[in-house]
Amino acid sequence: MKPHGMPGRPPGLLLMILAALLIVPCTVLGATPPLLPYLTVSVSNDTLSQEEDLGVSAVWSRDASSYRPPESVDVRLYAVPSGSFVARYTIPTDGRAASGETTRHFRGVIASSELPAGRLLLVVTDPVSGADDRVVINVTEPGPDYPDVQTQRYVDTVFSWAAAVLLVVLGAGLALLVKRP
Repeated sequence: MKPHGMPGRPPGLLLMILAALLIVPCTVLGATPPLLPYLTVSVSNDTLSQEEDLGVSAVWSRDASSYRPPESVDVRLYAVPSGSFVARYTIPTDGRAASGETTRHFRGVIASSELPAGRLLLVVTDPVSGADDRVVINVTEPGPDYPDVQTQRYVDTVFSWAAAVLLVVLGAGLALLVKRP
């Protein structure tokens, strides 16, 4: 029973209005990420011996991308069978005249004396946009400096972690001293 004076509504009218609002197409605001620039990498030789260094060239270009050109690109080397990280390098621009801000060239040399023997995956990454390109190279002989370079990288990593832990401990100690009345 309905109270006296209330207008009568058909029972499903509210449900039909809600269904009509859900069915009617409407605009949706959203954003799509900008297009990534193109990054192409080439190496001087796919197979390296101990006497020759690895020349790495990369070309960064964009069409409709809104990313600004980087000043350098990151190069990471991974062992192909295991996928373990081998080394990281930074390659700067080579100073070639670029056509506006749409093309940038990078060139660098990695000493083969610092590389281990075997197949390596070379990954070149644009640090600004994250665009990357990959090339597989084969190193026939391990470089004589590879063990020393790996040891130095390990020591640098241990030093960085030890310094970070020491900084946290000293910062916590200082905070406790300042907090005391």
